[in-house]
Amino acid sequence: MKKELTYDFIRENKEIRTYLNFTDFAFSKMGYKEHGLRHSIFAAEIAGQILKYLDYSEKEQELAKIAAYMHDIGNMISKHGHDQSGAVMFLNILDTDHYNEDAFAVASAIGCHEDKNMDPVSPIAAALVLGDKTDVRHERLRTEDMHHLDKHSKVIAACQKVDVVVCKEKATISLWLTIDTSVCSVMDYFEIFLSRTNYCKRASCILNCSFELYINKDKFL
Repeated sequence: MKKELTYDFIRENKEIRTYLNFTDFAFSKMGYKEHGLRHSIFAAEIAGQILKYLDYSEKEQELAKIAAYMHDIGNMISKHGHDQSGAVMFLNILDTDHYNEDAFAVASAIGCHEDKNMDPVSPIAAALVLGDKTDVRHERLRTEDMHHLDKHSKVIAACQKVDVVVCKEKATISLWLTIDTSVCSVMDYFEIFLSRTNYCKRASCILNCSFELYINKDKFL
């Protein structure tokens, strides 16, 4: 008898938690921003909420949360190609009783979440992309001094507040950012994150929505 794949089951899995913690430890040594449990939980909650507010089924919400929670697990092996390796790792973690269409939908979403040259393959994958790519919170910095390291960290340091707003009636998914322009300019943000912004637009289209971007209350998209 096949077992139901649930977010609680994944969250309670010690092996998965160990992989995510090790990934974050390795990234900390390289000076990268946080890629551990906090980022995974943030992405999962945003992905689930987006599908909830757009009236997708509870199962799709659950699978999106699972995919978003697991999406960076492949970084334990390497940052390069971590989407494909993460999908394989996810399937290898499951026992055969969990092997069904739900598991394959999650693996597919994980496996394509970094391919910005193609549209996400499903609403689950689209929600994962939005949950991941909108997490530009300054809390992901290791220390307040990290913004001196590179442009990417500087932009993260400047993002003081991040809100994702879904409006079913207007069919919009909006990212509202509050940026400290004494740390970086709005142009700095676009220089670093233009490709991820475009990817959020493509993901929103899969959900039959348009993507909007507000920075310091000014609309840019």
